[in-house]
Amino acid sequence: MNLKKVFLLTIVLTASFAGIFFTNAATWHTAPFPMASACDDIIIHTVAKGETAYSIAAMYNTTVQQIYAMNPGAEKRIKAGDKLRIPKGKAISGYSNHLIEAKETLYSVARMYNISVDDIKDANQGLNESSFKTGKTIKIPAFGAAANAPATTSASTYNVQKGETLYSIGKKHNVSVEALLASNPSVKDSGLKEGTTLNIPVKTSLPAYDNRRPVKPEAATESVSKGETVRIGIFFSFTDTGSSIQKDKLAEYYEGFLLALRDLKAKGLNAEVYTFDTGPEKSTKRLESLFGTNEVKSLNLMIGGVSGQQIEAMSKFSKKTGIRYVIPFGSTNSIESDPGLFQMTTSHSNLYPEIIPAFVKKFSGYNIIFISETGSNDKADFVAELKKGLSKSNFQFKTITGSENLLENININLSPGKNILVPASSSEAALRKVLATMELLSASSVSLFGYPEWQAYTQHTEALHKFDSYIYSIFFLDEEQKEVQDVASQYKSWYGKNMINSFPKWGYLGYDAGLFFLTALKQYGSEFESDLTKIKVQTLQSAINFKHTNGKGGGYINNGLYFVHYKTNSSIEKVDISK
Repeated sequence: MNLKKVFLLTIVLTASFAGIFFTNAATWHTAPFPMASACDDIIIHTVAKGETAYSIAAMYNTTVQQIYAMNPGAEKRIKAGDKLRIPKGKAISGYSNHLIEAKETLYSVARMYNISVDDIKDANQGLNESSFKTGKTIKIPAFGAAANAPATTSASTYNVQKGETLYSIGKKHNVSVEALLASNPSVKDSGLKEGTTLNIPVKTSLPAYDNRRPVKPEAATESVSKGETVRIGIFFSFTDTGSSIQKDKLAEYYEGFLLALRDLKAKGLNAEVYTFDTGPEKSTKRLESLFGTNEVKSLNLMIGGVSGQQIEAMSKFSKKTGIRYVIPFGSTNSIESDPGLFQMTTSHSNLYPEIIPAFVKKFSGYNIIFISETGSNDKADFVAELKKGLSKSNFQFKTITGSENLLENININLSPGKNILVPASSSEAALRKVLATMELLSASSVSLFGYPEWQAYTQHTEALHKFDSYIYSIFFLDEEQKEVQDVASQYKSWYGKNMINSFPKWGYLGYDAGLFFLTALKQYGSEFESDLTKIKVQTLQSAINFKHTNGKGGGYINNGLYFVHYKTNSSIEKVDISK
């Protein structure tokens, strides 16, 4: 499936979630403007690509429920080209002034004030995309109560509508988010849900509308509280054919992320997701340009970057703005000095402090035999560290050479009790040789311990089960697991294809990352780092357990690690030893 089709499919997917937006970074700044025509007490709106019921409701100062009531079937799905009946908004009660700043567009200003582009054009005769210039002052219409009407001082209640946030409700009732939380303490624990009855505190004496400029999204390094709408940006080189990671795999990662987003939306998450094509992997030119836009400045979380150059650029931007940044692949030295960074992968050598104690504990009482290969010991560093760990714990072990006399050498060193063999190579050839030898061993209690690469050698899976084998890995996918099969089925249903047969599978990488970080945002808001240890999610392929770096004021590195046991009854036991 080509990238254009992927984008079309993800637009359809995101359009089914109220409050989620899909943006192709190559054209985000020329996003389609709403098309509408008036008729008596209703407006006929033609749905533009990427619009949702929630975004349309916001444009016309109405509710999603009113749109659904006037358009039977719209609650199931709306798509580009559909014509919706929209109730006319309230009469204009006054105007405020807006000074156009660099990077702003008619569309972004309309979103800032929760009105439509046509509302702005109607209030400014002759205004269009060409005459919308930096430094020009335009009028912004206000709908509802009179512009200078004093606010009521009596408290009231309000039923939360679908897609609303504390910020939007506070703005509607002229009260702060903090005041709403103080009057509704249960929201802090249970989050904001559709149908909840809120106590609206006594308002201030400020007018419902005035000429002060609203807080702009570009200053949205400000935190977002639990229950409020969070904004996430995905940054990948989607169209770079020379990327070190195939663009189809990056698209699959994003598609998996959207499936997790769908699951979290069903549990009450309020989110907007934007995607940005960062251009050629080795260049940061487009990325640097994106950093100047209000859309990027308004994010609460960034995920992406493929090359070292892009990761460093995004790390610097994260530190400058305070926007949290997830590095899905690769690493950065900035992790030691930026508390807003979350690095998903790390080298296996950094995980030795996790692996070795777990090995010592698991195989206490075993007769441990290391098998050294001539000229192909790609795991020699691991074996050396493991031997050091065993010696410190006063464990005895033996080392033999994988020569032509391998069978004889193993038999001589076997004990009557439990034995475990540890090859010093992760290659398929070395594994094949050891498995063939184990078929001929005289002892019956002999197990095998090895490496992440072994799970890719599917031709040997049956033999790994036969010999009660173990591996360590930061990734492992049990395709017999019901939850894994459910996601695979959903993926095929949404995108009309199966995931790429690779190790690891990129769709599950995106799904797991989405599951973890979207849960963090839902439960704790944008400043979730102090609550990382409280985030409990059942990931499907990735072990996730973030630990703070040793550097003062540093970020977080994922040291999640599995011990995977290929049991003799053909089942799999996967234990996260990092928790």
